[in-house]
Amino acid sequence: MPGRIILKDRDAKPLVEALNKIPGLELLSHKSRVETELVKTSEVIFVDGHPVAFKRDGQLVPVLTNTIALEKMPRVTVDMGAVPHVTGGADVMAPGVRGVQGSFRDKELVVVVDEKHGKSLAVGMSLYDSERFSAVKKGKVIANLHYVGDLIWEIVKPLAQR
Repeated sequence: MPGRIILKDRDAKPLVEALNKIPGLELLSHKSRVETELVKTSEVIFVDGHPVAFKRDGQLVPVLTNTIALEKMPRVTVDMGAVPHVTGGADVMAPGVRGVQGSFRDKELVVVVDEKHGKSLAVGMSLYDSERFSAVKKGKVIANLHYVGDLIWEIVKPLAQR
C-alpha cells in the first residue's frame, strides 16, 4: 500500500484516545496497529487494517464505510432529487431535507441518508442545531465533508468489500 504510514505507539495512543470519543469507535484498543494515509488535505486513519475515520483541519470524521459509527450519529434524510448533488460533493440545502433523526448542536457531525433506501450518502457538519434545523427553509444547512465517490471513498470502499 503506497503512502500508508504505520504510527509509532507514542503517536498512535493520543489518536486512538481521540477516536474513542467518537460514538461507535469507543472500543478501539491502544494495542491496535494504527496507520494513516494522506489524501489531499485529509489523513485517512486505519486501525488494524480497517478504515475508521479521517482527519482534516484537526477534526476527526468517521468514513462512510464505518457503519458502526454512522449508526450512532444523528441522521438527516434528503429527497432523491438531492442525491446526485450530495454525492457530487455539494452541501445539503434546506429544501432537499425530508427529515431529521436525533439531536445535535451546530457544527456537529451528521450522516446524510437518502429517503428511498436509507443509504449513507455523506458525512457533514450541521450549520444549525437540531431545534433550529427544521425551521430553516432555504439555503445551506449541512457542509459536506465526505461523500460517496470522493477521494477518501475511493480508498476506503475497496477495503470495505473484502
